Amino acid sequence: MSSEPTNDPYWKLRPLAPTPDEEVCHCATCRGVMLRDTLTENPLQCVECNGEVVPERIGFDESFSGDIANWRGISRSLYLLWLDSDEYEPWARERLLDKNGAVNMRGREIVSQLNQVIRAYYWWFEDTGLADPSAPKSCPICGAILEPFQGRQFRKCEPCSILV
Repeated sequence: MSSEPTNDPYWKLRPLAPTPDEEVCHCATCRGVMLRDTLTENPLQCVECNGEVVPERIGFDESFSGDIANWRGISRSLYLLWLDSDEYEPWARERLLDKNGAVNMRGREIVSQLNQVIRAYYWWFEDTGLADPSAPKSCPICGAILEPFQGRQFRKCEPCSILV
């Protein structure tokens, strides 16, 4: 995110600062990525360390980069409407949880294309504001029981390339 200088009352209106080096993936081999908007410019994260995976490590063309940026913009817009916790929250939640909704269909298509180059997963939205914030036990796409993911706190549906 943007740096937060204490003497700049306009820091929220400034361009985002580059991702700090400690938040970038430095794994010797990137075994997989997840498409997940973390409110940074690059929504590609390493499944091992959660660090940002710079696009050059994966390698794709400008058109596909545009597709990823477009998805990020739509996903972020919906996520920010949900975070606002006002009249838009229920509407945004429905969009973010709709397996046939545009944001999820586009995101899953991007993951499908990424899977031609590197193992990729789509990070599924969870409404952490619910009274029972327990994560889903089954895949939101196919309904299969989610499996543990390599000792991480999230779970996966391997056939659907979904992480929760």
